[in-house]
Amino acid sequence: MGQESAIEDALERGARRLDRWTQDGTLIAPQQLAKAWGQDLQILQAVVQHGDVFEVWVGNAPYFAAVFTAMGVDATARVCRALGGLPATAKLIFLKSEHDGLNGQTVLQALASGTPIGRIEQLAAEAING
Repeated sequence: MGQESAIEDALERGARRLDRWTQDGTLIAPQQLAKAWGQDLQILQAVVQHGDVFEVWVGNAPYFAAVFTAMGVDATARVCRALGGLPATAKLIFLKSEHDGLNGQTVLQALASGTPIGRIEQLAAEAING
């Protein structure tokens, strides 16, 4: 298999994973997040432009991490800002993953168990400097 073919295969696998995430609820439509946060779509888009949340584009449509609904506006904004310029999919994987620095918990589990948001921000900052 040539390098070009390997790259094409990797891109196809990535596209399939993103599609699965839209189907299994990992990613949600903007309307769902706006409703969960009690905001309209224009506010949500402004928050994206400000860097307080990130979109994951699947095909020609933006989606958001479903975990944002449970994290709330403030915690989401703080963690997303701490993740800085990482690619959106890397940010999503950070949110979905269990972290040793959070006692083997995901970000949402850590928040629910009382982990200070500052600790999560610190771990996020370490992820971009990694």
